Amino acid sequence: MVLVLILYAVLATTFIFAKKAVALAHPCFLVGVRMLLAAALILGYYAFTQRKALVIAKKDYWLFFRVALFHIYITFIFDLWSLQYITALKSTLIFSTTPFIAAILAYMLLRERLSLKKVFGIIIGVGGLAPIIISQVGDQVAFQELAYISLPEVVLFGAVISGAYAWFLVKQLMDRGYGFGVVNGYAMLIGGLMSLITSFVVEGFAAPVSDIPSFIGWLLLLVLSANIIFYNLYGYLLQRYSITFITFAGWLCPCFGTIYEWAFMGGTITWHYLVSLIFVSIGLYVFHQEEL
Repeated sequence: MVLVLILYAVLATTFIFAKKAVALAHPCFLVGVRMLLAAALILGYYAFTQRKALVIAKKDYWLFFRVALFHIYITFIFDLWSLQYITALKSTLIFSTTPFIAAILAYMLLRERLSLKKVFGIIIGVGGLAPIIISQVGDQVAFQELAYISLPEVVLFGAVISGAYAWFLVKQLMDRGYGFGVVNGYAMLIGGLMSLITSFVVEGFAAPVSDIPSFIGWLLLLVLSANIIFYNLYGYLLQRYSITFITFAGWLCPCFGTIYEWAFMGGTITWHYLVSLIFVSIGLYVFHQEEL
């Protein structure tokens, strides 16, 4: 359980690094460069230490491509595009649907059913988000804005579905004997190339970076925290917990994000966030008890 907390504590830092980096570069270009750099580090490590692990059976080519498509390309491109047009509250609410999507996909793909105790844990976690929502929806206009659904919201929801579905593909490759680092490395390589092509087509060839030294610094922090630490720890935890539980634990991410905002950006922590953290933690505990 401690590693799950560390997982999302690390993920929360990536939003800060990504926000800093994307302010200095075109979104698609950032995704492409980030993924290619991470792929070079991961695959380079395997090339020097476990070269045979890089061999892929021809029958798995299509599955690797699907992982790159859903795990990297669609998820990140859709996410970055939509976040330019929607509020942080809406993005939080949309991402909070991930456990439900994972549960539905687990039933459709793996015939995995949720017990009543797990459902109860998820309900507690959902209820735990209410104080945060109430604190941010202060008037009727804000509520009407929250209830309005536009194309960016639909696109972001598509990114959430794509990301959740991709983890089942990743798990399938791991069950076939491929190491998570190999799966992730190839996915980042292919997804990064597709993102760069998209950048050149959509964003053009004009200077994609405004401040190269600063961009490199934030990029390295982003690659280290997200691509190296987070993804590899996630892959390790996939061998110990269900995908539904790990995605459910993602509700801790906004709580860690609030703590970082208070610690490094002068933000404030109100009772709403503390109550949310308590209820989400209780929901996780109830859900986890069923997996022991």
